[in-house]
This record gives sequence, structure tokens and C-alpha cells, in this order.
Amino acid sequence: MSGKIYIVGAGPGAVDLLTLRAVSLLRTAQVVLHDDLVPQEILDLCPTQAQIVNVGKRCGQRGRSQEQINALMVWHARETQSQTIVRLKSGDPAVFGRLGEELDALRRAGVEFEIVPGITAASAAAASAKITLTDRRAASALVVVTAHNARNESLSSTMFEPARSTYAVYMPGPDYAGTVKGLVESGHEPSTPCAVVSHAGRVDEEVRYLTLGELASVKGIPAPAMLIVGDVAAEHLPRRHRDLLSKISSEARDPYHLERFPIHPSQG
Repeated sequence: MSGKIYIVGAGPGAVDLLTLRAVSLLRTAQVVLHDDLVPQEILDLCPTQAQIVNVGKRCGQRGRSQEQINALMVWHARETQSQTIVRLKSGDPAVFGRLGEELDALRRAGVEFEIVPGITAASAAAASAKITLTDRRAASALVVVTAHNARNESLSSTMFEPARSTYAVYMPGPDYAGTVKGLVESGHEPSTPCAVVSHAGRVDEEVRYLTLGELASVKGIPAPAMLIVGDVAAEHLPRRHRDLLSKISSEARDPYHLERFPIHPSQG
């Protein structure tokens, strides 16, 4: 059997802010491929016989290319028999890392993987500053942006462009039609891919992949739920959705004209 890749979030760097799942995996890992920003105190959790490889990339410094990192992950998964291979990333793997590229490589190679979340920098920084990012008296939205992106675009050109942004909507229900209406009125197409995650991380977790147009008619999603809106969810849509997206990409937006999009709720 091939090894399994665990893509683990190291959090902001403090050992006691790691998740229990992350600690358990590090203590049993045979191979650890870690970012340069992961501190030694966290790496010390690994067994002494574990193979620990720094695959870090630092701005302005030479390091391994992303293609080399992808190849290392695949090679270790194929060459090790039923071993635990940890790809240890700073913060949360899904926030402004290169997780998408690594997942593409693993999927193409048929490698089994699991993502273990970590505390992201925004949450850690807010906790240290003793502030809340979403005080309901002052803020109803949290926009998470990066000053470094693959296209070298400026912040001003990407910060509020729906087509180039991912929206994580807290407490989106039970009026999903109203939530969709607000998103469409703010500039999203009804064909925009999205994912609704209910009871995230629990044994009764439920994930649905669909479009905003379909979401408007969905009922009965258990709370608590999180709505993730944007092209990052397109990978999991059935082929018919991707064909639809390509057909309507050049059409003018028809505000909240959802009848163009047949409703076929997906169960993920």
C-alpha cells in the first residue's frame, strides 16, 4: 500500500496552539516535509528516526520550486509502505498557502490525502492583540486578502472583485434564498460555484457542492453551517456545472434571474 499524505496546519508557531490531531500525526510520522517558517519546537515533536525535510520557500531567497515540492510528496507516498507522511504548513493549509497546487498534484497521482486545519494568522494575531475581527457592533464582514499573489496583481485590483475572491459566509441560513440574493446583488453570478459545510469536522459532517442558483432553493441544511463562495469550489462540481460556467461566462448578468439555472441539489 502507498503512504498517505497528511497536510497539517502548524498554526502561528506556538506548540500549545497545535491541534491534538496535528500533534498525534507528528508524533507518529515517518516523513515530514515542512515549511521554512515552522519552528524547531514543533519539529521536536517528531520521532527521532523520522525523515524531516525543509521544503520551505522564503520571499527573495532561493528554495525548492513548487513543482519539486509536489514531486517529493508524490514520491514519498509511492515509495513508502503504509507510512504516515506529513506535509507541515504554517498557519492553516487552506489560507494563502499553495495548497491548491499540491492537491492537484496529489489527485493527478492518485495519492490519498487528508487536510488537518490549523489556526490561521488572522485569528492568532487578533487574539494576541485582544480584539475581535467581527465585533457585531463594528463589522459585519471579514475580507481576508494577501499582498502576494500568483499573478502579481495589486491589492486595489483584486480586493473587492467577486470573480477573483473567495467569500466565507458565516451563519448563511436558514434563509439561503436571501443570502444568495445578497451575493448576486453584490456582483456574483448565480452560476458561481459554492460549498456548504454543515457540522464541519464532526462525525455528522455534511458537504454540498453546488452553484448559488441551486443554493437558493435548498432547504434543511443542519446548523451550524459555513458557506464558501468562489471558483475554489469549482473542482468538485459535476461536469454539467463546468460546461454551464463556460457557456455563460460571456453573458451579461441578469440580476437574480435564477430560473435560467436548473435546480438539482448536490449532496457532495
